[in-house]
Amino acid sequence: MPLIDDILDMLGKAKLFSTMDIASGYWNVPMAADSIEKTAFTCKNGLFEWLVMPFGLCNAVPAFERLMENVLVDLKWRTCLVYLDDCVVFSEDFPTHLIRLKQVLECFRAAGFKLKMKKCKWGRDQVAFLGHIVTPSGILPNPEKVKAVMNVKRPHDLHTVRAFLGLTSYFRRYIPGYAAISAPIERLKAKGVLFNWDDDCEAAFVQLKRKLVEPPILVYPDISKRFKLYVDSSKLAVGACLMQTVDGREREVAYASKLLVGSEKNWINKQDGTSEIECWGIVWATQKFRCYLDRRGFDLDTDHKALTCVFSETNRTSNAKLTRWALELSQLRFKVYHKAGTSMGHVDGISRLYSDTVCALSMSDLLNEADADGRRSPLVGEDGGTGSGNHTGDLPNPVSPPPLPDGHGSSAVGERVNPDGSEVGPPSNHDRSQPTESPGPNAIPTEQLLVYPVDVFGLQQDRFVAEQRRTPWILAMLAYLESGALALDPQLRTRTLLMAPNYIVRNGVLMRRVHLKARAGPASSLEVPVIPLQFISTVRHLCNTDVLAAHVGVTKTMDKVRKHAFWHGWKRDVAEYVRECATCRSGKGHRPWRNGLAQRMPIHELSGPFLLLVVDAVRPLVATPRGNKFILVFADYFTRWVEAFAIPRLDPTTFVETMVNEVISRHRAPTQ
Repeated sequence: MPLIDDILDMLGKAKLFSTMDIASGYWNVPMAADSIEKTAFTCKNGLFEWLVMPFGLCNAVPAFERLMENVLVDLKWRTCLVYLDDCVVFSEDFPTHLIRLKQVLECFRAAGFKLKMKKCKWGRDQVAFLGHIVTPSGILPNPEKVKAVMNVKRPHDLHTVRAFLGLTSYFRRYIPGYAAISAPIERLKAKGVLFNWDDDCEAAFVQLKRKLVEPPILVYPDISKRFKLYVDSSKLAVGACLMQTVDGREREVAYASKLLVGSEKNWINKQDGTSEIECWGIVWATQKFRCYLDRRGFDLDTDHKALTCVFSETNRTSNAKLTRWALELSQLRFKVYHKAGTSMGHVDGISRLYSDTVCALSMSDLLNEADADGRRSPLVGEDGGTGSGNHTGDLPNPVSPPPLPDGHGSSAVGERVNPDGSEVGPPSNHDRSQPTESPGPNAIPTEQLLVYPVDVFGLQQDRFVAEQRRTPWILAMLAYLESGALALDPQLRTRTLLMAPNYIVRNGVLMRRVHLKARAGPASSLEVPVIPLQFISTVRHLCNTDVLAAHVGVTKTMDKVRKHAFWHGWKRDVAEYVRECATCRSGKGHRPWRNGLAQRMPIHELSGPFLLLVVDAVRPLVATPRGNKFILVFADYFTRWVEAFAIPRLDPTTFVETMVNEVISRHRAPTQ
């Protein structure tokens, strides 16, 4: 199948367009004789078979596309463009247009095709083609398609989320920062994530519609002119804008953006993290627009001045990753220019998530941004970018989502605090019921208070608290810690008293105190939620099998669980879960221990000399006057006594004779 972007790019210099639609498209393809019986179906009128290709076959689309390209084999890409049953004829003047129309129609007549006259447009300067409005000055989305997007109802499940994103993604080349805007909704597609349409999703839903109502008119790429590529990166995403100078001013050719995933998010924490993210953004952008930039000179503008040295001929950077990327881009012909971040707003905004589109951090984000000692850095009020521009963080508290649109309460558990520790808004009734605790030696640092225990896993507060209180021992522990009441069961009462020093109640949620061993710094303590039975599978999935968890194996998965959750027997459960994971097994399967061929001899089992002999031969040497060419060596493993005998041949007969006459007759018969 041809790429739609390639088709639209070919219409650059055209002034007139004619679009045609093939009638009964698939029915123009006859079925093979041996395949007709396989299409049989029955109804009340009898048994019928398809003589032409029906809709719905898995290979119907490529088969029909091949037919259309064979029919127009001498005209496609020069006179006309075809995508399945849609065909457009383009030209720069009317006489040429008539000639090209005649050529295409003659090919259709020879193939026996018929056209749908109601859908055909002839000699227009503006036509709708493949969901876009094609004009001599540029392309923009088809208003009819945009109207369909505007009429889409709010998604209510995973199926409708995928349908909405699929519809809007078709026009992503018109939307600056599409990846950043759609991130809250995109997160709902991840496996194992509970569907929760919050205010961030609603803001992204509305903004995507608003962006499509007023899209920019993208100009056609002109390969005879020099391109300009603007690239900017943040710790959340990378953005790029391809531009060309048209009539004395710069015009957009295409936008592109991509969220950072997996280990890419951790680059910002490295010594050269900012340079690595900015450089990787350039590598990704040049790959995205490779078809325009390859073998052509272009200008590359970035707001990170250090990259001007990385891509210079006198590059002396000690960073191996930057050097490798610089070598990869050395195949392209470009000049690097530094521009201040304030003059690159069209791409600076693409790479950043603003307050009305930022999403609450997912479990994977929290796990990947933990410090070495297990405590997380403050997430409120941080700078969201890595460029040289002064971008202040307008992000709302990512762990204190506002109330949901349907009136339900927020799913966060805990107080809402500012970076300075002050409270945001009045606490809930449940918060007022909790006694105020003075900070002690085991108090949680402010950094940890910013991440609420239940919100880490995207769980609903009410359901989580209810499931905790359905567990007998958790209910007994909560009752003892909150009011001092003990259970009637003597075993449960004793167990509660013994374990109580390791637990604490935070906003109605039972928390476990966890002490992390000192690795790169001093030892630290955390408070993690006690997970009820119903949520254990969710936690294991998010820590190992989630799309960003990376299947890192038993040890690292246990480290993640240790810092974020607790339940009795969690180590055994996590180890079994990872061992049963098909992806983990395929990457690093379980290999039982097997001794190698070279093993230690069982000396401790020997009771005397010459019970265990080791034999070796030295071969071949210069023949002696007696004709001996080999030396046969016998060593006793008990006493380490060694005897050597010269022999003329190295064969079984000579070996047995030497062993019997020289060893066994003088010492004893060995057992091994």
